[in-house]
Amino acid sequence: MIVVRTNTASLSPGAFSPTNHRLKSVPQLPMFDSVRTRLTLWYAGVLALSLIAFAVLVYYAAAGIFYARQDETLRSTAETVASAYVQELEEEQSVAKANEVVLAQMVFPNRYVEVVDTEGRVVAWSSNLSGHLLIVPAQTLAEVRERGVSFLVLNNLRVALVPLSPDRNKQLGFAIVAEPLSVIEEGLRRLRRDFYAGVPLILLFASLGGYFLARKSLSPIALMNEQTQRITAENLSSQLDVANPRDEVGGLATTINALLARLNAAFQEQQRFIADASHELRTPIAVLRGETEVALEQERATAEYQESLALIKDEAERLSRIVENLFILARQPVDASAIVKLPVQLNDAVADCVRAAQVLATQKGLRFNVGGSLPEVKLNGDDEMLKRMLLNLLDNAVKYTPTGGEVNVTLASQNGTALIIVSDTGIGIPAAAQPHIFDRFYRVDKARSRALGGAGLGLSIARWIVEAHDGRLSVVSTPGHGSTFTVELPLKN
Repeated sequence: MIVVRTNTASLSPGAFSPTNHRLKSVPQLPMFDSVRTRLTLWYAGVLALSLIAFAVLVYYAAAGIFYARQDETLRSTAETVASAYVQELEEEQSVAKANEVVLAQMVFPNRYVEVVDTEGRVVAWSSNLSGHLLIVPAQTLAEVRERGVSFLVLNNLRVALVPLSPDRNKQLGFAIVAEPLSVIEEGLRRLRRDFYAGVPLILLFASLGGYFLARKSLSPIALMNEQTQRITAENLSSQLDVANPRDEVGGLATTINALLARLNAAFQEQQRFIADASHELRTPIAVLRGETEVALEQERATAEYQESLALIKDEAERLSRIVENLFILARQPVDASAIVKLPVQLNDAVADCVRAAQVLATQKGLRFNVGGSLPEVKLNGDDEMLKRMLLNLLDNAVKYTPTGGEVNVTLASQNGTALIIVSDTGIGIPAAAQPHIFDRFYRVDKARSRALGGAGLGLSIARWIVEAHDGRLSVVSTPGHGSTFTVELPLKN
């Protein structure tokens, strides 16, 4: 996992100094801290549980099949003995002769044959049963008479019993065939041995394969880690390699690249901001210092001192405006809580700003027009910020409109949007400069702007305030014919 933390509000030109914040190589992770190892262990654990569960199911299923097959073969053998016995009995008409012939002719490896009468007394048996006759309980004999077949375990032997005659009305006795349980147990023992050897072997090979796949899958992340470590303040424009943007790792690399691009843009923006701020502050401070030194060099008349103090006052006021604007801009866009949205009568805010701007327009000899009566418009917003935004637009219109020109203000509401339109008949803005007029410290005519007391911050602040209210600020301007600024604010807020 790659985590990048930064605070653009605290960046400075030396914040990413190569000597202070050079990224160092990450030491090798302990084995169990490696994602690759943990993935392999999880994979091996899940596979082991699956194989064990599968082996247990197969073992018990095989045991059931083995025992069922043994019962079936024992039953089939017992029926064969019974059929042969009845046939010999009918031919020889002698029980003794039938016993002798059947047991002499029917020899089954690892199986024992016995014939009992209807009372369960043994009347014949195979030679391998000598000394180990099977004594069947009377209850089992009754079950055989009822069901035609019965199975039980005697002396570690699996025993099958069937009637000698299939005719229930003709009771001749029972044929008994037995087989050691060790025959089945030996098969199950071999199956267990195969599982004991096969499951660990499969698990070993699968784990090695899983480790290889995890290593191969995570290798792009390791490469991203190496590349990220080489990125510093000097090369924030660097990008991570993206092999496949459609998979998860490619998506992560694309996201990190976008983050690096935003960090680079923010870092460059802050560097420009600091450089521009330093430049703007240098001039009034130099004027203040120079004028003060000149005034203190020698005794002067009161009028000269008053002239110097007036110049110092003007520069101090300009410096104060720059600092105040810088403070506002420093909060954007990080300090979103700077905007306190409460119900606002937008028409009252516009009326207050119009009254303040009319004084400036009258002093400069401009006609100030309001488009009819201001309609009542309500929205949620920051009253002081909205007034600052509108005063910046009006002040900009008054400054750049020559004497005898006009400044017009219109407030309207349509389609759930409040519209504030400020237009003038001033000098206008060249088409090439219009995309940049909302940038910090940007001025179309630097000499004229400085003479008028502007620092290139008013429009930037106005746009930030509008966007903080989820609105949009746009401009249409023709050089020599004036400019029109349109503010769109959603009433739903």
